[in-house]
Amino acid sequence: MWALVTVIVLLALAVGYLLGERGTDQTASGTNTATSANNAVASPTAEADTVAAMNEDDIATLAAKATPGTQFSDGTGNAQVFGPSGEITSQDDVLKVHRRSMSDPFGIGALDAPVVISEFSDFECPFCSRHQNQTHPTIMAKYVNTGLVRVEWNDLPVNGPNAVEAAKAGRAAAAQGKFHEYKAALYKASQSVNGHPHFTIDDFVGFAQQAGVPDIERFRTEATNGTYDQAVMQASQYATGIGLTGTPSFFVGDQFVSGAQPLEVFEEIIQQQLAKVANGEIEVPAANA
Repeated sequence: MWALVTVIVLLALAVGYLLGERGTDQTASGTNTATSANNAVASPTAEADTVAAMNEDDIATLAAKATPGTQFSDGTGNAQVFGPSGEITSQDDVLKVHRRSMSDPFGIGALDAPVVISEFSDFECPFCSRHQNQTHPTIMAKYVNTGLVRVEWNDLPVNGPNAVEAAKAGRAAAAQGKFHEYKAALYKASQSVNGHPHFTIDDFVGFAQQAGVPDIERFRTEATNGTYDQAVMQASQYATGIGLTGTPSFFVGDQFVSGAQPLEVFEEIIQQQLAKVANGEIEVPAANA
């Protein structure tokens, strides 16, 4: 279990360089950007044999040596899940943000992938929608489907009651093994909306139908009867406990990324993280039950 006070004091302070100033909905530019691909590798005290000291070509060569994961999850599991894989007590525990759990329906990709992207998002957030529609598909095709990256969703509903209700509905879809299809349907619908979409239960039911959720009545009931009230609340507390206040926010391996950054930023950081794994700077842990 994670300890909230410990997380606040040690993760937010000890790795404060990862947690930049953020607003509620985060754009891809301006001071809300806590990091960039260049910042991710800049280190005035870097050892000569570390990725932080390498040039782009050397990083690419090393990244190509990372071994893809082969243990793919099937999208089913415990829809009540939230939080990290273990207690976070220092900056050395940043990688524990990634669950790598066989029973996590919010994760997609190989459990043993070299790199995990833990995403903290809000279904009412227009910048989250931008990321899902413009950046996420390429990450899926190029990295997730090839076993190099796993993506794990974390609820951070910061945009009012509709966001909280949307998060509960997402968990109701996850309970029937259709979270990722549901998420895709919702964000596809929101991409043409100017601002927050303010989706309701009738919208959620429509997205669930598009996603192929098998038992729609069960979905409607669980999305509205309080089944996931506590899980969504605890997921939000966890996210704010590690210093996150805006969406979308990401941990790409051990690197924090704030906002709906362009694909190029994600790709450069993914390459750096793959190189770190290939270079032995990051060890890929075994999957959790």
